[in-house]
Amino acid sequence: MRQNIKIVLVPGFSYLSLGAILEPLHTLKKLSPDLFIQYELISISGEPIFSESGVSINCQTQLQEAIKDIRRKTQTSVVFLCCGLKTPFTVQSLLKRILRICNQHRIPTFGVGAAGWKMAGSGILSGGEGTVHWTTLAAFKEMNQDILARDALFVSSDHITSSPGEAAALDMTISFIQKEYSQDCADQVCDHLMITFTRNGDLEQPKSNAQRLRDVPRSLKKVLSLMEGHLENPITLKSISETVGLSLRQIERLFSIHFNKSPKQYYIVRRLLHARQLIEHTSLSILEISIVSGFTSRQIFSKYYKKEFGYSPLDTRRAR
Repeated sequence: MRQNIKIVLVPGFSYLSLGAILEPLHTLKKLSPDLFIQYELISISGEPIFSESGVSINCQTQLQEAIKDIRRKTQTSVVFLCCGLKTPFTVQSLLKRILRICNQHRIPTFGVGAAGWKMAGSGILSGGEGTVHWTTLAAFKEMNQDILARDALFVSSDHITSSPGEAAALDMTISFIQKEYSQDCADQVCDHLMITFTRNGDLEQPKSNAQRLRDVPRSLKKVLSLMEGHLENPITLKSISETVGLSLRQIERLFSIHFNKSPKQYYIVRRLLHARQLIEHTSLSILEISIVSGFTSRQIFSKYYKKEFGYSPLDTRRAR
């Protein structure tokens, strides 16, 4: 049973992510004192840590002390790494160090925000699976060919779990409590925090109106899933129609009702958003990006891109 819980804070962390990790653990400790759970906030820089929204946190423990304690209590330790979507360059080497130490001792490690990138950069996800926030997921896939990058709320690969953070960190933490302690413990925490239900880790990250629609036909969800799975190699509407068992007219009607646009328009916009992620987060050329976004030429890609966003792909790259 993991009783020695370290929450390492990295400058620029998401306050929402921290709360989603800390509050369930605090509630569990309060409701189940017999578990003797100890958790503490760790400063990776040795100073008060500022969140992305400007809130300052004074941590009880510095990183060096935490590392010593982790090594002494390997069998009962677990580490949560709370990053934002961007990580200061000054703490990169420290992040690699803590990740590699935890991996060496096979300590369960849960990373949120940009942690998936740091896990990949430290080599501990090589040959495994991981996820990052959907805004950088396309770039993550392109730059880490040795990792199975998944669009998910959280992904576990052996003793390492990555999550994009934010609200998904709550689902990840409740899952940890359920697996490490018991379903009853998880249920008690959910009841106390008034959580009606938690989401499975393999659910896609909400990234557009499509994922937030609740009462949509299952057949439409299948269409959307096919499109999302074929952003780089687009499939025809006819092929989608045959796969989901709907006529073209039925698909067009569904998109008109729920999105007020045609299936073709919706599909193109999703591919353009995919392309913009690659422009903003990779060094791939505009031509390469147009190809991996399913456009037959750079000229056609640039035409659609400017029409959708109001500026060219090159303007996007210059502004990043």
